[in-house]
Amino acid sequence: MTKKKTIRIVLWIFLIGLIAAFGSIYYVFNMPRRNVSGESAVYSLQAKQLISDFRNDEAIATKKYLDQAIAVSGEIKSIRTLDNHSMVFSLEDAMEGVSCTVDSADVIKFSSKLSPVKTGTKATFKGRCSGMLMDIQVINCVPE
Repeated sequence: MTKKKTIRIVLWIFLIGLIAAFGSIYYVFNMPRRNVSGESAVYSLQAKQLISDFRNDEAIATKKYLDQAIAVSGEIKSIRTLDNHSMVFSLEDAMEGVSCTVDSADVIKFSSKLSPVKTGTKATFKGRCSGMLMDIQVINCVPE
């Protein structure tokens, strides 16, 4: 092969690789999020029970609940609104309890169900368990 033909082949391979890379990046950043509101909860439990399961054996609880749709009930200890207008509801203990994060789009969609939820009231949230950091994280939550 000539040098010119080799350069052409390399440029085409580079161009195809570049298009594939940008396509992959676009897909990852625009991937639809999991809609938990349409799913049935695999586990329905009290926040105290979920906290107890993680305190007794974090590895087993993580294996059991991680990435599962769960419905968690408990007393609201604190409510925070984040910069992106998402809301975080802490159940049972503001520091080491269960943090249920409702995305900003769902805050608007479920505003009628969220408006009566105040500190000290009982509430149930369905979401996806993402494990334990300082508290147990339940994300993509919707009020039940």
